[in-house]
Amino acid sequence: MTVVTDQQFVSIHTADGVTMYQFAPEQYTDLSWTRRQRDASQCDITIPPTVDLDRLPTIYPWVHWLSVWDGVTDRLLWTGPAMKPTKNRAGLRINAKDHAAYHQKTRVAITKRWDAADPSKPAGELWQSMIAAQGLNSRPIVRVDPEGDRFDYQVIADEQMTDQALGDLVQLGLRWSVVAGVPIIGPVGLDAVASLSEDDFLGDGVDLVTDGSAIVNDVLVRGQGNEARARTNYFGQNLQSIANLDHLSDVSNVAKAAKQFVRNTGTVRTRLDVPGGTELHPDAPVDIDDLMTSARFVIEAQGIKELMELTDVSVSRAQGRASVSVTMKALPDRDTEGHLIELADVESKKQPVMTLGGQAGRG
Repeated sequence: MTVVTDQQFVSIHTADGVTMYQFAPEQYTDLSWTRRQRDASQCDITIPPTVDLDRLPTIYPWVHWLSVWDGVTDRLLWTGPAMKPTKNRAGLRINAKDHAAYHQKTRVAITKRWDAADPSKPAGELWQSMIAAQGLNSRPIVRVDPEGDRFDYQVIADEQMTDQALGDLVQLGLRWSVVAGVPIIGPVGLDAVASLSEDDFLGDGVDLVTDGSAIVNDVLVRGQGNEARARTNYFGQNLQSIANLDHLSDVSNVAKAAKQFVRNTGTVRTRLDVPGGTELHPDAPVDIDDLMTSARFVIEAQGIKELMELTDVSVSRAQGRASVSVTMKALPDRDTEGHLIELADVESKKQPVMTLGGQAGRG
């Protein structure tokens, strides 16, 4: 079993699937494609001049698409519209993005308000509206985050672009990605997909990091009409922050939030980290279908076991070899079974000053 096969075929086709040309692995120099969390993924292919490029039709951005197929199982691995074909003496290089690129090219077409909704709900409807406007053949999968907060949110037709509206929802905790042309809106799941050890990574492998950049041991929490302070000792330091939690109004809730905040941020933690570009061993016990962003994995390294979230995947195929690189980040305040240890907002450790509630600005 390998994570991904090196038999990857690439087709150039119209948006409705009419094939114009197909490249076998021996016909291109290199191929790379990605999966990204909260961003459009990309695909790049280089076709050498030894291929009769004059036989290729003119490739128009947005009109023509690239798709990558697994030549062993016939699974679709990646698809999206061409963005930038470049031709020179070295051959032809085509850059493409998945159809999330249409976010920046589509006005919000609906007027609607959602009350106490998981961010995936308005995101799913906004995405479906974009798909209809652009005539795409796709249907989003919407997954409510059982650990997420609920918010009031509204959009007004023609007031902003779709990427701006989805950016607002990302600020409220939305996760999304596109996998093989399918929008996955919300977390893939809370259970760990697989357990990986140090031996399942090549190169330097998994980092053991003690990061003090997010430590806060003196916090002022502001709710609606109330505020509370909390402090814990950290070697005599006075590391301060302000947290604006507009969705809290009761005095006791604001005070509880302050205590939880400082309990989460008031000490240094040693965490595992799988930095960007860490290559998986070809025989790691996962399949490319397991590697969807927001999927969770138990990572064990240097005597520590931690639940981590996959945020980026990069697949490269060149010279008869396919490699898969990943980026994973530890999930704060959860054990290896995925259960919350603390109730405080996990984003507080990443960004000491935060605003939750109301309509967030674009990040």
